Amino acid sequence: MFSTDTIRAILGIEESVQLTPLEMADKLNITFYPYSEHDVSPHVFAFATLLEKTLFELKANIVPYEESLERVSVRKRIRRVVRILINDIGYFFQRIIKKNPTIPFIGISVMKSALRPKRIKAGISVIALGEQATGNLPMDNTSSFRKSSVITILDRPDNIKKETVFQEHFDTAMHLFAYHMTNIVLAVDEKEWIVYNFNASHPVYQIDENFKEHVLSALIPKIVAPIRPYRFSEFIVTQNGFDPHDEDHERLIYDLTYSGTLLEKTGLYPPGKKIEDLPFRNKFYEWIGKIHLDNRNGMSYGFLALQMPVQISPVMNHKEAEKFFGDSIPLSEGSFVFDTHMYLAFSFDGELLYMKIPDVWVLSQRSGCDKTHMDPEKDILKMGLIDGQMHLRSPKSLELTKEYKPSFDTKVILAHAVGNAIVASLSAYKGINSHFVTMMRTQGVALAHWHGYINPNMIPEGWFTHGIQNPHVACSSPQSAVYALSGKLDVFIEAFAKKKEYRGDIHIEPHHGTNITFPSLVELGKYLSGDMQVAVLGNAYLYLYDHNENL
Repeated sequence: MFSTDTIRAILGIEESVQLTPLEMADKLNITFYPYSEHDVSPHVFAFATLLEKTLFELKANIVPYEESLERVSVRKRIRRVVRILINDIGYFFQRIIKKNPTIPFIGISVMKSALRPKRIKAGISVIALGEQATGNLPMDNTSSFRKSSVITILDRPDNIKKETVFQEHFDTAMHLFAYHMTNIVLAVDEKEWIVYNFNASHPVYQIDENFKEHVLSALIPKIVAPIRPYRFSEFIVTQNGFDPHDEDHERLIYDLTYSGTLLEKTGLYPPGKKIEDLPFRNKFYEWIGKIHLDNRNGMSYGFLALQMPVQISPVMNHKEAEKFFGDSIPLSEGSFVFDTHMYLAFSFDGELLYMKIPDVWVLSQRSGCDKTHMDPEKDILKMGLIDGQMHLRSPKSLELTKEYKPSFDTKVILAHAVGNAIVASLSAYKGINSHFVTMMRTQGVALAHWHGYINPNMIPEGWFTHGIQNPHVACSSPQSAVYALSGKLDVFIEAFAKKKEYRGDIHIEPHHGTNITFPSLVELGKYLSGDMQVAVLGNAYLYLYDHNENL
C-alpha cells in the first residue's frame, strides 16, 4: 500500500534503506584483518577462506586491508591525545574525591594507539580471525565504531552443545562480545557455524551446500543493518513533559507496573547485563563499549510499552480532498503535502484516498531497566512521532540525564504505533474492525517485544503474523522499523480483502524475536502465562512458521 520511500518519510528515516539481502550484499564493504594461518585453528582458517569466496560471489566489495586504511591527520591525532590527557586528569581528580572513579584511566599504551597514522575507513566493516592481541584489536584500528562493524571468527566454545539452552548461549555471546570487542561472533567447528549478535539469538547452520544462502540471509543483513542506539539529539526533548498521575497517564502506568508479575512468570524477560560485569580486557575497552552503546550502563532485552489513545484521522476521497487542499492537492499515490501537518495520498480498495498521518504517543520503559520490576517514578519515558519527528518527554519531577536512554527499539515501537493509528483510521472509514477502532480511540493498546516466538498453533483469533520472510537484521536498525510498518499494513489489507476481522498483529523478526500489539499488558501477561507453551525464549517455535505466511 505504501512504498518504501513513503514509509521512510512517515517514520522520519532520512538515510537510504536496503531491504533485500542482495541489496545489502551490494552495499557491503568489508576487509579481512591481517592474520597468519599458523595463528588460527584449521576450522577457523577453512571457514574464513570459504566465507571470503562466498562474499565475493555475492558481489560484496571485499577491500584489501591496506586499501581499507586511511591516513589520519596530525591534527586529529593530537586532538585524540588531548582528550585522553583530559580524561586521565579527570580520573585522578575522581580518585582524590571518591574511592571508585567512573572515568577509566586510559594510559600510555592507548595514547600510542591514538597516534597511529592509519585507521580503517568509516563504512568498511572488518572480519578478524581468532584471538587478537590487546591493544591491536580491530576496534583499536577503526575510524568509526558507529559506521563499521567488527565480525570475529572463533572456534566454537566447548560449553556450547546441541542441547545448550538460551540463557547459556546468551551469557556466552555477551562474554565473547566484550572480550573480543566485536559486534558479531561466528563460532565455528568442522561441520557447523553459529551467528551471535546483539539480537540475543543463536542460529546454527551446517557448513554445506546451503552455505551461500545462509550467508546472504543471516550474516550480511546483520552487518549492513547493525545495532544503532538512538540518541537525545534525534528527538525533540521536553523536560517535565507530562504528569504521570493525571487521568490520561495513571491508568497506563498502572498497567505497565502491575503486568510485571504476570510477565515475569513467562520467563521471556531475563535479567539484563551490566557493562561493568562483562569481561572486558581493561577499563579502556569497557569505556569504548559504553560509548558504542551511547553511554548506557547495561542492556536489557525486550520492551514493554503502551500506546496512548489516538485521534482517528478522517480519510478523504478525491472530491473531499479537492475542497480541503485546493490547488495544493497531491495528485499521485505516495505524494505528501504539508499544511501544518503531513498529509498523504494513497490507493486503497481501488480508490485514491487522502489522510493526515496520525500523531502517536507511547509510554515506554527506559532502556536498561528491569522490565518486570520497574520503578514507575523513575523508569517511564513518553515517546512520540509527529510529522516524521521523534519526541521524548520526561515525567514531572524527573530530569532526563545521560542515564535515561530510550529503547534500542524506539523506531520499531513508533512504527507499530503509527501503523496501528493508520489501520484504525482506515477501518473507521470502511466501517470495519469496530472493536480495534474503539480500543484505539478510548484506551490505546499494548506493544511488547521479547527474544522468542509464539507457538503458531496458539495464536488468538484476529491476530495476523508477518515478517518471517524478512532478512535477519539487528534490533534498532531502520530496516526493522520499515518491516514493522509495511508488514502491519500488508496483513491489514489481506484481512480486509478476505473479510476477516483484524484485532492486532504479530511481527516476527527472524533470529531476533517477536513484536505484538495487544489490548493491554495485563491481558498479554494472562495470555502468555496461562500456558507456558504459548511462547518461549529462543528459536524453538521460529521454524514452525510458514514462510509464505498465508492468512
